[in-house]
This record gives sequence, C-alpha cells and structure tokens, in this order.
Amino acid sequence: MKEQEIFKEKAVSGYTVCFAAQCPLKDRCLRWKVGQQMPDTKSSYHCVNPHYQDVATEHCPLFRQSEKVQFAQGMMHIFNADMPRRVEPYVRSHFIASHCKTYYYEYRNGERLISPAIQEEIRDLFRETGWNQEVHFDSYVEDYEW
Repeated sequence: MKEQEIFKEKAVSGYTVCFAAQCPLKDRCLRWKVGQQMPDTKSSYHCVNPHYQDVATEHCPLFRQSEKVQFAQGMMHIFNADMPRRVEPYVRSHFIASHCKTYYYEYRNGERLISPAIQEEIRDLFRETGWNQEVHFDSYVEDYEW
C-alpha cells in the first residue's frame, strides 16, 4: 500500500492530525503528513489544538516522527536454555508490574508490536538480572510509530 493511501486511511479512521502550518517540525511530523491527506468529503476529524502549550514549537509533545521504525514482534523465544533460571520470572514479573499481564502476553504472542522504547525497557530488565548478552525477539517489522 502506498504511503499516501496509508495516510489517507489513518486520516479517515480518526487518527489525530495537525494543521499547524507555522510548526518547525511539520516536515518530519506524521500528524502533519496525515493531515495533508485529509479528504474534503470528511466534515469533522480529530485535530491537535493549535493553542495548546508547546504545539508548533521545537518541543511539541504531540510530535510523531514520520519515519518508519523497527518494531519487534513476538517474544516466544526470548528466553533460552543458557540463561540462569532467575531471568525469566524477573523479566516477566517486572514487565507485568509496570504494564499489565494482558500487554505482556500480547507482546509475547506477537499480537501487539513492541515499540523501540519497550524493546529497550525489556533489554534493561534483562541487564538488571545480570544477563548482558543480546536479547533477540522473534521477528522485526518496520512501521510508523502512530
């Protein structure tokens, strides 16, 4: 699917868009690019409030990078036989405590993509147990961080 078609589909589906033309980040912002694909047949949509503090500045809290990032998909094979027994329960329990059991199992089963930030959080949990070897997720996909 072409990028413009993906953006148009997101615009129609309710993704929050932005029309702050004076924003210094607009050329790199996913919300701006999706907003530019908003069809003229749509009478209303979700839009960033241009009067909200820091919108249309270098520190916009609603900015979304318009470049694809690498998401991990699945953690069925993340724990291996070489790991000490303490690693798996530590990682699982701490992840569930900071997120929730549902998210843990959705990430584990590949039903929910694992963002780069969550991947790093998981790697940090492994490091906290003393495991310093590379952590491998089941697979990787590139997508926008909506």
